[in-house]
Amino acid sequence: MTINILQTILAGLVASIVWFIVGGALYMNPLVAKIYKGAESSPALKKWPSVPKYIGLQYVGILAQCLLWAFVFALVKPVLPDGVLMKCLIFGFILIAVKIFPRFFDMWIQSTYPNKLLAIEFVNGIIGSFVISAVFAYVI
Repeated sequence: MTINILQTILAGLVASIVWFIVGGALYMNPLVAKIYKGAESSPALKKWPSVPKYIGLQYVGILAQCLLWAFVFALVKPVLPDGVLMKCLIFGFILIAVKIFPRFFDMWIQSTYPNKLLAIEFVNGIIGSFVISAVFAYVI
């Protein structure tokens, strides 16, 4: 089995950009933004004096994850079912199982992070997992 490294890096880059845009829409829509604004006084939330620095660090984290997951996808692609949609669904569920659910559960039992925000993070994480998986299934 060979992995096309350039194609995999391209998929990770494209997925990071797509998720950054979709994630921005999910988190910055008026309903969700209002919920986050209402939780600003929570001691569980870090205060960022510089919005550009926060957004930049967010993107770097997204990019690193998408590049890593792109290589994981490339490695497991041969055992995924045929078809872009099926690859997207199965790998999306894999991401949810190994990334989203454990993070959500740990934050729920070990932190004071507000439950409303945890629910938003969980739902948006699921959406993001399928968005990223769709890019990988199409590009790789």
